Amino acid sequence: MNTIILITGASSGLGALTARALARAGHTVYASMRETAGHNAPQVKETERYAAEQGIDLRPIAFERPSSSSIVPRKSSKHGGAASPSTLLTRAC
Repeated sequence: MNTIILITGASSGLGALTARALARAGHTVYASMRETAGHNAPQVKETERYAAEQGIDLRPIAFERPSSSSIVPRKSSKHGGAASPSTLLTRAC
């Protein structure tokens, strides 16, 4: 069964590894990170490259503020109309 999972802090370390592992297991994973157009731009490109190379559903998204509108993918988003996440893994320290 395909579960939609949102992981915060997925730009590196345990968050990135968890996002990759869950996507490889067949889930749709939104890998959220801050400053996707700034200092995390290389991580966004690497996540996209890895997803394409592995043929998995791993989607980097921006997470800039703590509100539901910034973390819940909307049907009109560029990410293909996914529903709300069924699982949230947070790496906030």
